[in-house]
Amino acid sequence: MKRVAVDTNVIASFLTDRNPSQQVRAAALFEAAQAGRIEVIVPQLVLAELVYVLKNLYGVSRDETAATLRDLLALPGVRTSNALPWPRVFDLWPAVLPDFADAALAAICEDGGFDSVATFDAGFRRRLARVGLTSFW
Repeated sequence: MKRVAVDTNVIASFLTDRNPSQQVRAAALFEAAQAGRIEVIVPQLVLAELVYVLKNLYGVSRDETAATLRDLLALPGVRTSNALPWPRVFDLWPAVLPDFADAALAAICEDGGFDSVATFDAGFRRRLARVGLTSFW
């Protein structure tokens, strides 16, 4: 089964109305996971970033955020990854991947043997190829 690491922007688009076309694509990703066609991997770093985004950019309360994340992680086909291969993160950041969170997500993807990264960040999608990773879209 294909395993896809998911970026914070995909979950933010799934949970909010920030970009309706991205929301549709993110929903399709999670529907594919629920149908058993793929496994969506949510790294703990992404969860931490998502808590910050929901609270500070969208004004979502802590209680609502916690309930939403519990529901998200309870979806069939969705699991977390707690590994963070620090040596590889620092191999990638800042020289190869200038954004720390992107470098960490790429390192997690490599270390976990995930098939691709789902992200709406076009620059990150291009930079993934530099380290031999592919984008889901």
